[in-house]
Amino acid sequence: MMSPIRWRTAIRHFNVPKRQLLSSPQQVFFRQKHTFPRPTPPALNRRVSLQPPLHLQSRVPTKTLLTLLVLGGIAYYFIDVIEVLDDHWTHHVPRTEPTSMPVQFYQNREQVQHWLDAHVPDFVATAKNPELQDVARSVFASQIASGWMMTEEEAEEAQMPVTHGARVMSNSPCEDEFVISAAPGPGSEQWNFWGVFDGHAGRATSEWLQWTLVPHVSRDLSALQASSSPMAITNAIMQAFTRLDSDMMTRAKHAASWYPAASAVAISALNPALSGSCALLACFDPRASKLRVACVGDSRAVLGRWDSSTQSYTCIPLSVDQTGFNESEVRKLNEEHPDEPEIIDPKSGRLLGIAVTRAFGDHRWKWDNELIASIRAKFWGSHPRPGSKTPPYMTAEPVITETDIIRGRAEEGDEDTKPDFMIMASDGLWDKISSTDAVDLISRYITARTNGSIQPLPSFSSTSSPLTPRSHSPTTPYPGLTYNIAEDQPVGWRAEPQYFAIEDENAAVCLIKNALGGSRKGLFMGVLSVEAPRRRAVYDDTTVIVVFFNQVGDGKGKDGVKTGAKGGRWWKFWGGGEVGGSFGKGG
Repeated sequence: MMSPIRWRTAIRHFNVPKRQLLSSPQQVFFRQKHTFPRPTPPALNRRVSLQPPLHLQSRVPTKTLLTLLVLGGIAYYFIDVIEVLDDHWTHHVPRTEPTSMPVQFYQNREQVQHWLDAHVPDFVATAKNPELQDVARSVFASQIASGWMMTEEEAEEAQMPVTHGARVMSNSPCEDEFVISAAPGPGSEQWNFWGVFDGHAGRATSEWLQWTLVPHVSRDLSALQASSSPMAITNAIMQAFTRLDSDMMTRAKHAASWYPAASAVAISALNPALSGSCALLACFDPRASKLRVACVGDSRAVLGRWDSSTQSYTCIPLSVDQTGFNESEVRKLNEEHPDEPEIIDPKSGRLLGIAVTRAFGDHRWKWDNELIASIRAKFWGSHPRPGSKTPPYMTAEPVITETDIIRGRAEEGDEDTKPDFMIMASDGLWDKISSTDAVDLISRYITARTNGSIQPLPSFSSTSSPLTPRSHSPTTPYPGLTYNIAEDQPVGWRAEPQYFAIEDENAAVCLIKNALGGSRKGLFMGVLSVEAPRRRAVYDDTTVIVVFFNQVGDGKGKDGVKTGAKGGRWWKFWGGGEVGGSFGKGG
C-alpha cells in the first residue's frame, strides 16, 4: 500500500502544469505525423490490423491517467480525514469501563432530555427485573467466574487428570493466582502440579509464586532418583519452598540496604516481600498414583473418596489451615516465643493482626522493626506491626501430606469402585462452605452429569419453590441469612445442601456459584451487585480447582467419554493454534 507521503507527492506531480510533463495531444500527433512516413496501404489479400501503429499508441492512456487523478484526489482527501479522526482528542479520553461515557455534547435541551429518558441506566429497575437474574447466572461461568475446563481428550494429550477451574475476584486487581503444570519429578518422570496462591496486601507475592514455585520444586525433585524414599521427596519439596522464600527476602533486604530512596530497582525487589501469599501445591505422581499436598497458610485441599459401605463420597482432609485456631501452630509459636503469649488473639485467631501463621513474603512478620521503618521511609512501605519484639514470627515451611489415590473407571453396575476427586481452593470458598458439604456438592454434580440432568433452575412458571425470587415478594427475606444491627454484624450466610443448585458443566464454577447463594437467586444477585472495595467485606477473592482422578491422562491411551466441548490446547499458553479452547467456557 502506498504511504500517505508518496500519495501526496504523486498527486502534486499530477497537478503541476501539463507542459512540464508532456506535450499536448496535438503536438504529439503533429510531431509523430511529420517525423515518420505514412504506412503503406495494406494489400487486399492481407488481414487489416485495427491496432494503431506502435508510434501512435500512448504510453499513458488518457482514461488511465484520469482514473489515477480521480483516485489520487479522493485518497488525498480521505487520508487527511482519517488522520484527523484517528488523532481526535476524544479517542484519547480514558474509559474505566466499556460502558463509560466521559465525553458528552448536547446541542439543545431536547437532546439532554432524550439522553436522560432513553440512555441513562436505571439500575434499581434493572435489579427488579427477574430476567436479569437468569442472564447473570448464565454468563457467570465465562464472564464473572472466568471458568475453564479440560476435556478427557485434552487431558490425555496433556498427560494429566481432567481438571476444572474458576476464579472470581473481590479485590481489584484480584490477589489470587493459580498454576497448572506438568513437569519432571524424581528420575525425570513427568509429574502433575496444581497450585493455588492466595495473596494479601497486594498481588505481587502470589504472582511471583505463580511464575517460580513449580519450577523450583520440579528442579529439586528431578535431581532425585526415581527410587528415592518418600522422606527424600518430602524434604526436597520442603526445601524448595523455604529456599525460594529465603532467597526472595534476602534479595529484597539487599536492595533496600544498597539502593537509594525511591529506587525503582529496590522497589521492584521489595514488592514480593512487602506483600504476602499463602501457597497450596498438589504434586501428583501418576505412575505411583501418589498425591502430595504442601500447604503454607489457609488455602485448603480435600479429597472426595467413594465409600461403598455408605454408597456415598466421604471427605478426606489433605491439608490443615495454618491459623491461630490450629493448636499445633499455637504450640509451635509459644515454643519459639515463650515470653509473648499475647501475639495470637484467641478470639480472632490472628497472629499480630494477620489471619495466617505461615506465608511467603510478609516482611513485617519476619524483619526487625528498624529495617521495616527504614523501608517505610525510603520506599513507601508499611508501619511495623504493633507488639512485634522477636521476629521472625512466620515461615514459608510447608506441612506436607501424602495420600494414595484411587483411580480407574467403575464398570457399569459396579458401585464399589469409583475414582477419587480433589478440591483445592483459597479461603474465599471455605469461608462460605464446609469441606464435607463441598465434597457432597461435587458428588451431586457427578451424579447429575452422569444422568445428564444438569440444567438451569426452573422458573416460577413451572414451580412454586420458595427459593426462587419470582415466587415471592422482593421484600421477603432470603432464607439462611444472619445479621445483627445492635452488634454491628453484617449479613452472613452459609452454602448448605438445602440451597444447592447444580446448573453448571464446570465443577469449579458450580462450587463458587453455590458459595455465593446457590438456589437463592436473590442473594446471589445481591452479592454480585456490591461494588469494590465494599465487596471485600462480602466475599474474598476465590480460586477453585477440581481434579478428577479417573483413568485418563496417565499415558496409557485409555479412551473416555467426552466431558466438555472440544477446543484448542488451552494449557499450552505458548503453543500454536487458537488459544482458548475450553478456556472461559466453564458453564
